[in-house]
Amino acid sequence: MTTVGRTTDSIESSVSQAKVNTLSIVSIVLVAAATMGIVMRTWSWGPIFWGFTVLVIPAVGVGHVALQQIKVRRERGAILAYIALGICYLFATYELVSSVYYGIVSVTS
Repeated sequence: MTTVGRTTDSIESSVSQAKVNTLSIVSIVLVAAATMGIVMRTWSWGPIFWGFTVLVIPAVGVGHVALQQIKVRRERGAILAYIALGICYLFATYELVSSVYYGIVSVTS
């Protein structure tokens, strides 16, 4: 099918998709590394990867900046940023609850 001297294939290829935001990818990678640190802490290599859990802190900041950039620049990757932020906040909630719990247990013992 031809439309004003062009085929529909060339029209479809000339429309470019928005690129995926780089910071949303960075955020999900940081969360993956932090998850690896939490999961592997009980294994024999646990002490090596335990420090990776600190990567949750910059992942929160990077995720929020990524969401702002996605909104302003009309890029893709919001789902990645939301997933990363959700996991980060789950980790934060777990750490808060466990800190309070172990603080209460240590005081009463």
